[in-house]
Amino acid sequence: MIRSAREDCEYTIVLSARNCRTQLGRRLYSAAMRLLVPVVVLRLLWRSRDHAGYRSHIRRRFGWYGHDRPEHAGQRIWIHAVSVGETLAVIPLIERLLAERPDLRVLITSTTPTGADQVQQKLGNSVDWDWAPFDTPGAVKRFFDHWHPALSAFVETEIWPNILTQAAARGVPTVLLNARMSARSARGYARLASLTRHTLAQFSAVAAQHPADARRLKVLGVKPEALTVTGSLKFALDADALRGAGLSERALLGPGGAGRPTWLAASTHPGEEVIVLEAFSKLKSVLPAALLILAPRHPERVASVLTLPEIAPYRVVRHSALRAAQADDGDPGSALVAEDDIVVVDSLGHLGAITGCADVVLIGGSLVPHGGHNPLEAAAWQLPIMTGPHTFNFARIYRDLFKQAAAIRVDADSLTAAVVSLLADEAGITKAAEMGRRAQAYQLSQGDVLGRQWAVLSAHLP
Repeated sequence: MIRSAREDCEYTIVLSARNCRTQLGRRLYSAAMRLLVPVVVLRLLWRSRDHAGYRSHIRRRFGWYGHDRPEHAGQRIWIHAVSVGETLAVIPLIERLLAERPDLRVLITSTTPTGADQVQQKLGNSVDWDWAPFDTPGAVKRFFDHWHPALSAFVETEIWPNILTQAAARGVPTVLLNARMSARSARGYARLASLTRHTLAQFSAVAAQHPADARRLKVLGVKPEALTVTGSLKFALDADALRGAGLSERALLGPGGAGRPTWLAASTHPGEEVIVLEAFSKLKSVLPAALLILAPRHPERVASVLTLPEIAPYRVVRHSALRAAQADDGDPGSALVAEDDIVVVDSLGHLGAITGCADVVLIGGSLVPHGGHNPLEAAAWQLPIMTGPHTFNFARIYRDLFKQAAAIRVDADSLTAAVVSLLADEAGITKAAEMGRRAQAYQLSQGDVLGRQWAVLSAHLP
């Protein structure tokens, strides 16, 4: 009995010390977040030079709503998706939620205006929308007091200590959807082990993309019983809708785009457009009819892209001008003609459909150390995929694509030879077709990912 009592006492002391470390860690974290508030505001104002949305309703990011009140009463499900990629990934799940539970209101929050634009474009007035709160105790408390969510769901790697603590204190279940945790990120979270463990333990359920993600999340603190491996929502594409939208884009290009070898450089970042345009110059010397579709990741950068010296020799048409021409019943001054060399995609929401107009795709954010973007829409279109060396955001997907010879890695020096081969060389064209078929097979390989993620979410709906 004496030994048992001593063990109980030692356990209590250890537990108390651990709780003290956790509370201290969260206080220090909260203090750091408060100190960052002026930096965040200045950064938002700085970024608003290119996109005015960054300064729109800044006060709401800190939980200040004035006299505004939610228009719709009833139980509300809060889903947070940071930006464009996360929003597009989770939209099929939101559409299922709206269809199967029309009694619930859905609130979507974003961190970037491009993510907010996607919510408006894809879901319109069928959902509520707001900025996500900055993770200070005050902002989070005011957000919960304003919206009163009955369930909170976050997408991919949104792990915020004050939000999760506030939700737990209010008895609001929290779910992490489409969760991923790279080895690199796990090492970073492990440096704040006590705070991370306490934070991750708050999740009611976690739908991990892959077993490796689940293992890392478990080591960091997610309860084993909360973990489910579901596959990635990025595989859950509506093929019929994509094909229908693709036909519309082909009609938009019209005779001026028909039958031309077409290269899409998708989701490019600063520094990549110059590399692409230099490669395109060599391609045009081999294939004069070649067409380049250039889609900067952030449309607000289009104006600066159009001033690049490397683009000056070409006839360039904005995608928005083609759409305007179509809406105006065919303005010949804006329609694509055979002499046009480049279509610049200058608005969001069309890239998935435009991809279907290409013969070869380069996925941007990979020639520079951004980490790459999602290649699965290109795979769904049965297209050969090129990517630069920086693919850590989608490391597993690219590893699988490389393993199955469905994609190739290029750099600034090898890009020209690769695109010329895949579009102009007979053996390369055959290789491109085989790559595309393998890419599509891989995209279809994960089965009903949407159903598995829905099972995780629906189990916690009120």
